Amino acid sequence: MRRVPVLSSRWSSHTDAWATFARTRSDLLFPLPSPVKTTRALVAPAAVSTASAAATEALSLSLREALRLVEALAARLDASLEGTSPSRVALGSALAAAFGFRVASMLLDARRAVRRRGLLFVLFAFVKRMPVVRGAVAREKRKLIDEMDADMTAKSLAAGVPAKLASLPPSGHPVQWVLREAERRGEKDATWRPSNSQMSGAVYVADEKHFEMCSAVYARFAHSNPLHADAFPATARFEQEVVNMAAHMLGGGVGEGRNQHVCGLMTSGGTESILTAIRATRDYMRETRGIRKPEMIVAYSAHAAVYKAAEYFDITLVRVGVDKRTMRMDVDATRRAVTKNTIMIYASAPGYPHGAMDDVEALSKIAVEKKTGLHVDACLGGFVMPFASEAMGEAFAKTHAKPFDFRVPGVTSMSVDTHKYGLAQKGSSVVLYASPALRQYQYTAVMDWSGGLYISPSQAGSRSGGLIAQTWAAMVHVGREGYVERARDVLVGAAALRDAIDAIDGLETMGADVTMVVAWRSTDKEVDVYVLNDVMTKNGWHLSVLHAPPALHYCVTPANVRSVAELAKALAAATAETRALSLCGEKGVAGGKAPIYGLAGGLPDRGLIGDILKDVQDLMLKNA
Repeated sequence: MRRVPVLSSRWSSHTDAWATFARTRSDLLFPLPSPVKTTRALVAPAAVSTASAAATEALSLSLREALRLVEALAARLDASLEGTSPSRVALGSALAAAFGFRVASMLLDARRAVRRRGLLFVLFAFVKRMPVVRGAVAREKRKLIDEMDADMTAKSLAAGVPAKLASLPPSGHPVQWVLREAERRGEKDATWRPSNSQMSGAVYVADEKHFEMCSAVYARFAHSNPLHADAFPATARFEQEVVNMAAHMLGGGVGEGRNQHVCGLMTSGGTESILTAIRATRDYMRETRGIRKPEMIVAYSAHAAVYKAAEYFDITLVRVGVDKRTMRMDVDATRRAVTKNTIMIYASAPGYPHGAMDDVEALSKIAVEKKTGLHVDACLGGFVMPFASEAMGEAFAKTHAKPFDFRVPGVTSMSVDTHKYGLAQKGSSVVLYASPALRQYQYTAVMDWSGGLYISPSQAGSRSGGLIAQTWAAMVHVGREGYVERARDVLVGAAALRDAIDAIDGLETMGADVTMVVAWRSTDKEVDVYVLNDVMTKNGWHLSVLHAPPALHYCVTPANVRSVAELAKALAAATAETRALSLCGEKGVAGGKAPIYGLAGGLPDRGLIGDILKDVQDLMLKNA
């Protein structure tokens, strides 16, 4: 018996130590607010005492009335159960509790489904479970997919595409044959035009010598693997220097207003950077805040990677709207959406659809107040917007590039793509954290594996040292002055394109920020933007198609900025052609994709659209 107090004391000390540890780790990212200074009381002590006594008496009366009602209900229940055997009472209570628990669980699941997918999605999913409806939908979907499959197969045959390899060749082909075959197959790809590309985004490098340098460095380190840092120390050093340069560019490092604790790692691309930051934040919040049903607040314009994260990591997405004029994330709606389960607010700088710079400063105030994470997706803007003030002047930066990085208190993580405006080759990105305390939740440590002690800093185990090395080469080759110069070219080009589009009858630009992305919609019912896209595609341009609302965008890059004037002229001509097609009663361009986009935008059942997209993805893999 004497051991109990000792055990209790020891358990209490462990509990206190763990609470202190968790609080300390939490405070690394979410510092406690400064104590509020008290002011002299403005109400007389006697008045306060009288009000307090009155409130106490009212509360006492309310409690007595509640107890009286409970006693009355208990008496009626006892009377109704008089003569009933105790076993039946116990069994009935258990069944009622089980039924109540099941109903409550179903209601909670339904509430979570509505929050994650929306009410319409849940209703349509319920209706589609009915046998008659399920059969009809399956037949119509099969018919659509079969027609698309036949069309893809016919196009492949017409283009003379050879049969795909289904197994290894009996014996290997000579080197020269392999090189010739690879070159022949590459003839079907879009042509890389380093100086006057007609493709939205996708290609960023405009300097052939820079491209060749990156390829050479990649080849030199293609065999290396940062998982084995002891064997390939150069690769490990390259990675840390890339992270350091990116961190300093985005508010890390030593200096006034900077966060010297910023750290990170390289990933294979923006999606992996976003997924990694979200997963680390989920696990961090689970340990330090005890959040078991995590929620993440995102704008409707947030990158599609957040939907992957929600599916992969069982996180409920709470979506909020955007301002109709600026297309920025609605700050007031975000504040209302925060709950005790919120692990992160997700902001974009800028967003992919409309190029809008979310108000990170306003969102950070909410994040700090509510002690939740704040991720800034700078995959597009990370190598452009930090240089906006140098490239375009302070006045431009104050309007279109307000602070959005680690200099803003409350920003806990960021993603920035080095393979976009960082001018490295594809397969390269950086995820950054405000503190090593958060980065550790990205790691995986295995202590009891028969293969030995294992620690991996990323989702991928082995990674390409060549990609890391060529990213380092790209950044040190371009340098700060080079990035400032390219930022100026891109932003000047984007501003010119916005002005040109606003001058076209029937079109108007979207959003208020001048960034690399220029989005526009139709103001004329005779100008269907999806038909307009087909006309532009027919003329050799590759634009990006948007939904909700229907729109198009063009991402200005160093590779296509010289084509902006040509694009504006082509867009004006295509708008006139689209209007003429509509007035003549034509549905659009033969073989165009406007009907598909129109159907996808018009169907209210988004779940059915998702199912069709998955089937289409199967067809694309089959007919590649």
